[in-house]
Amino acid sequence: MKQEALIAFNQLLDPCSVISDKNELLKYTQACIPVDTTIQAAIKPKTTKEVQSIVLIAAKYGLSLYPISTGQNWGYGSANPVRKDNIIVDLSMMNKIIEVNKTLAYAVIQPGVTQEQLYQYLEKENCGLMMDPTGSGPSCSVLGNTLERGYGITPYGDHFDVMSGMEIVLANGEILNTGFGHFKNSKVTRLFKYGTGPYLDGIFTQSNFGIVTSIGIWLMPKPEYFETCYFSTKEEDGLKDLVESTRWLLLNRIVKGSINLMHRDRILTLMIQYPWDEMKGKKPPLKEDIAKRIAEKKDIGAWNGVVSLYGTKEEVKAAKKVIRRVLKNKCYRLNFVSDNLLKLVERFEWAVTPIGKVMGMDVKELIKVLRPSFDLMKGKPSEISLPTPYWRMKKPIPKKNINPAKDNCGLFWIAPVVPMEIESTKDFIATVKPIFTQHGFETCITFTAVTHRAFDCTLPLLYDKDDATETESALKCYHQVVSACIEKGYIPYRFGIQSMEDLVKGKDVFWDVAAGIKNTLDPKGIISPGRYSRY
Repeated sequence: MKQEALIAFNQLLDPCSVISDKNELLKYTQACIPVDTTIQAAIKPKTTKEVQSIVLIAAKYGLSLYPISTGQNWGYGSANPVRKDNIIVDLSMMNKIIEVNKTLAYAVIQPGVTQEQLYQYLEKENCGLMMDPTGSGPSCSVLGNTLERGYGITPYGDHFDVMSGMEIVLANGEILNTGFGHFKNSKVTRLFKYGTGPYLDGIFTQSNFGIVTSIGIWLMPKPEYFETCYFSTKEEDGLKDLVESTRWLLLNRIVKGSINLMHRDRILTLMIQYPWDEMKGKKPPLKEDIAKRIAEKKDIGAWNGVVSLYGTKEEVKAAKKVIRRVLKNKCYRLNFVSDNLLKLVERFEWAVTPIGKVMGMDVKELIKVLRPSFDLMKGKPSEISLPTPYWRMKKPIPKKNINPAKDNCGLFWIAPVVPMEIESTKDFIATVKPIFTQHGFETCITFTAVTHRAFDCTLPLLYDKDDATETESALKCYHQVVSACIEKGYIPYRFGIQSMEDLVKGKDVFWDVAAGIKNTLDPKGIISPGRYSRY
């Protein structure tokens, strides 16, 4: 970085907000994927005005900026830029909850606002509102996930869909307010997301056209009543009935939120680490007989579903009746779990065994997973999903403040979208599983209903990043799986930084148009070069 630029940044920001020491920059290079990057510096603005000045300095000195929210984009690149020699614009200090409107149920937040921070605020203020958390953990950015078009499992699970109004710093230093936000006296910016004229918000997600400094998000009123339904099949071919039932329940609006279908091997990654002792020297992947034996001991089905019910007591009661009818004779286990049941189990240890017999599961074993997953679907962020990246690690999982990138866990996320029909789900599994097996990895599938017609398959590729040979195999496996999925038409809804260059190669009118927008808004290419972009 040019010395003049460093001086300019130091004059603009507090001395502690400009980081150029190599040792201090190491935390930005940590990742769950193999990366080869150089970061010239990291700067930590506290206001939108400072971000405006930063882009003008970058334009003056020909610098590349890579904005991050909290940098915890685990499995996709974490805080690392797509290309080398970027300056990280760390927006974590911009962590204000600007507004929460209790009556109209929305919030306005900055990039550094974490899931835990928003949850705690809503609870402290007794707003009667809840957020939709993802499984990425309490310390992850709400805004960052929204810009990646991420999702959760509550009725407000489509995070881009429940966003209304953005504030964006453009490459020329100007501020763009989207929707009705550019009208001086607008009272409806957070209430009607489309505004008047062209709808621009979408182009600032999964892109590099500007730096988003705040967004409005809709919040969900806490339901009068809530229960969660857990169900399982014993055999692999039970997936057919679960897929058909899931689609019917969603299309007919019996369920307000989402439905997750998790394979046995994915459940195992949440509950244990890789059973090296049981493998007795056998090469990975985990052998089927061993996986079955462990699953039977823990009473985990071949496929395991979860759906939460939100509404009045009458609504939930009616939905439960329909779910029981739809899933009748399709599952060996179908249990509805309420707050009262969980509290009973947690309070009275003597009740665990008899309740377990009634429910057909080892409640004492599963309560460690049930409580955080149950609370997650009620809007409370948790670390329930964070043990998964530690599956192949030889050291134990931290008990709290889990950070897979810091601990050098090996994880590639692959997230193909799959039609919600059994022919497609079976074809998808038949496409990816042989590739995973060939390279020595487990196929730990979760199908999450992201619409009423399609699943996102959150498919983690888990490996030992401390093993160079296994890391190389994982990288080959990743690229082969992604290529096979694209060829079959199961396109991932988001990509990691290692795929950005391949993603935009070749003749494609879509990427031509995106490049034209980039050249118009950021002609010098200073913001996140290469991120979902040719430039």
